[in-house]
Order: sequence, then structure tokens, then C-alpha cells
Amino acid sequence: MELNCLTVDQWQSCDGLLHGFLGRKGGKSTGPYAGLNVSYRVGDDNKIVSQNVCDMKLAVGIHDGRIVTMKQVHGDQIAEVSDPKMKEAGECDGMITDHPGIFLGVLTADCVPILLLAPKQRKVAAVHAGWRGTLAGIAAKAVTTFTEKYAIPSSDIQAAVGPAIDRCCYEVGNEVVQPMVERWGAAAEACIDRGHSKPHLDLRSLNRAILERAGLSAKNIHQLGPCTKCADEDYFSYRRAGAETGRQISFIGWI
Repeated sequence: MELNCLTVDQWQSCDGLLHGFLGRKGGKSTGPYAGLNVSYRVGDDNKIVSQNVCDMKLAVGIHDGRIVTMKQVHGDQIAEVSDPKMKEAGECDGMITDHPGIFLGVLTADCVPILLLAPKQRKVAAVHAGWRGTLAGIAAKAVTTFTEKYAIPSSDIQAAVGPAIDRCCYEVGNEVVQPMVERWGAAAEACIDRGHSKPHLDLRSLNRAILERAGLSAKNIHQLGPCTKCADEDYFSYRRAGAETGRQISFIGWI
């Protein structure tokens, strides 16, 4: 299967770690879901979605483990995943695990997928950050889970921010801009372009700033991939296609 799978070069030396930000290339879905749609909740044929998931797992090297996903609700809840038989972690927008064979998956079509890694402690997390999750600070909450619940110093944590809609295409209203500035201050203001009829928001840069504010070093935050709305052949985009479109997956875990 031909995939577009982006990985962090610096993470390749982590023995047993598998991760990647996948796009829509590959897969057997057709119509508005054409390519590697891996969501059962968008109207695609479930049998084809299952085939896509199986083929994708083999292609990226997940031969025995399971990819756990979430019922993403644009909140800030983070679930700990330890059951190797679990398929879905329920309603949440972040997951964390240190169990080999469990791979955490985030489904997106413009929202920001964030993968976190503490290589010394062999703990990983996956986060879905739309504008509401960004406002709620889910990226910072994931870091806090590492540092406070598991006593992992922030200097040991790395993050990767994957393909998402960028400032060029993410037009928002004051109902988004105002609370963002109220919550995140100058960090949010720096990510807002007001030189249009409506403001444009750089959601990835804001999440990078939130991760730094939570204690991560800028050199330990990696950003990969293009704007999902611009890259129509490579990524699904809700803003570009509307509600009837697929979802790509980003994943991380230990074999």
C-alpha cells in the first residue's frame, strides 16, 4: 500500500517505537471518502473502513498490536489506556499509555493531531486539538499528566504536531478569537491574522506555544506536514469538503 506517512526523524532511534501522521493516500474507500479513510462515523462502508485499518496497520508495522481510538468530543479529557483488548477509549480527546502493543490513534480532517513521547520512561500520548480543545488547553493538560501524575520532568517530554488546517485557510469568527485571547493572551494574539474580512487563526502555532508554556523546550517540539485544506490530494479536510469526507489517522505506541 502506498501511504503518505510522516515521521519525526529524531524519534527513529527510539527502539520499539512506531509512530506516524498518515494522510489519505492508499486505502479502498471511494467517493468523498476516497483513499485511506479510517473513521466508522462519517458514512463510509464499515467493511471497507475495516479493510483500510487492517491494511494500514500492516503497512506501518503494527502486526500484533491494536490501535485504540477515541470518541472525540472537542474537550480536554485524557484517558489512560492499559487494556490491550480495548478498541475505543470512549469520550475523550487525549490518551496516554506505556503498555507495549497498544497504539494510540487520533482521527482528524483539519484539527491538530499531537503526539507526545517520553522516551526514557517509554510513555506516549496522543491528543486531538480542535479550536475548543485548544481553548481548553488539552495539550497543556497532557503535559501536566506526564509531569504531575507520572513525575516525568518536562525536559524528558517531546511532542510532534502533525498536518492540520493552517492560518492561510482557517477563517474564524470573534466567538473563537475573543475567548482564545482571553485565555492565552499574547500567545493567541500572535497566532491571529486580522488582515482579512474575518480573522485567520494559526492553530498549530498556538498549540506549540501552549506546549512551551507547559514546560516543553522549543527544540523538543516538532511540526510536520502541510495545511490539510490546501493539500487536497494528500489529506482529508472538513473545511474544504464539508461534512461528507473521511478522516486520516495519526498514531504512536511501542511494539
